[in-house]
Amino acid sequence: MNNLEPIARQIRKSLSAKDEAREKMLPLCREAIRYSGNAIRAVHRQEFKLAVELMQSARSLLTEAKQAVATHSELGSTGLVRDAQKELAEANITLALVTGKPLPAPEGLGVDAAAYLNGLGEAVGELRRYLLDAMRQGDLSRGEELLSTMDDIYGVLVTMDFPDAITGGLRRTTDMVRGVLERTRGDLTLAMRQKNLENRLDGIRQEDFPEEDIRPVRQKELELDRDELTIYEALSDWRSRKASEGNLAPNIIARNSWIKEIIKRKPSVPQDLIGIKGFGERRANKYGKEIIAIIKNSQ
Repeated sequence: MNNLEPIARQIRKSLSAKDEAREKMLPLCREAIRYSGNAIRAVHRQEFKLAVELMQSARSLLTEAKQAVATHSELGSTGLVRDAQKELAEANITLALVTGKPLPAPEGLGVDAAAYLNGLGEAVGELRRYLLDAMRQGDLSRGEELLSTMDDIYGVLVTMDFPDAITGGLRRTTDMVRGVLERTRGDLTLAMRQKNLENRLDGIRQEDFPEEDIRPVRQKELELDRDELTIYEALSDWRSRKASEGNLAPNIIARNSWIKEIIKRKPSVPQDLIGIKGFGERRANKYGKEIIAIIKNSQ
């Protein structure tokens, strides 16, 4: 028993070093999760540049956390580390899907396969939220595309038939994705049917009037005078710059019909833009001040 105390002393030293590394890792992982969550919220606000910056910060924190426990490999696979990796993957995947870019790979994000797959599943829920926001604004243009993407993700997740100890509870995530997918399919189908019904009703109402009575109204809504065309060109240039900055298609910023209606409405405050069908409150808050400034400068 003469060697008991030296053994205990060595164990205390080892455990103390491990505890110190853990205490350093925990706040870094929590901060990485917070940054990733804020990045996802920025994506929903279409603040894509900010989202990228937040995700870069989250990845730096996660890298620092890994380095803190580099000599204690068992700490690198704890629940909080995996949660941080999953949130980082979810944020990056959500941004890629919303902006139409290729999906990032696990290796490129520095996360393990289990965290990536769970992040992929969680991104389906964010796609549903993004799609519902667009539907509330009357925009169904990407409905089929996003629903198909969600279906493709589910099709991949159900093929990952491995124990939960390996996949980090992926089976539960996959079940969640199936429920989200079915609800979204039902919501989108109902919205599309309502839209078709509205279009048919509009057609029926138009048949109640002679064609010569309808044509001037349509022309008045679509045509712009010389001064309005100047504003239209200025707003189109602004839209192109915004699209280039965010690496987006211009019609994601604003459609041609929205720009024309904006010009006809002559808004004086951002809230005046909310009533434009498809434009919505989110775009009004984000772009309203810039749009109004361009209109005033172009007059």
